[in-house]
Amino acid sequence: MLFVLSSCSVSTVSPFKNNRIDSIHHTQILFFSDENHIDKEVPYYDAILDLEKKYPHHVDQMKVYDNRKGWEEEINTFPALMVINHRHVVMKIEGAVKKKEDIIKPMQHVLAK
Repeated sequence: MLFVLSSCSVSTVSPFKNNRIDSIHHTQILFFSDENHIDKEVPYYDAILDLEKKYPHHVDQMKVYDNRKGWEEEINTFPALMVINHRHVVMKIEGAVKKKEDIIKPMQHVLAK
């Protein structure tokens, strides 16, 4: 099950798979950043800093991408935060988010497992 949060709405979709996802056999956070959307990234950075306190290992192992190359089917807009667990996308947040809590809550839900 995948939770998608975009423009503060949550929906559930089927898990995505691609060759890059198939190579991830553990819980992995991916952050997609773009210098053209830095103004939208503040809640993402604030949420990541808060999550690091409770989930330091996951945040320390987070991978940051500055483009969508290889992830075009999974990522539609910047910024985006995605969690992959055992070769499945289990959580994805894309685009403008007003409050860091809108990122923290779904992230805690998947990282606590």
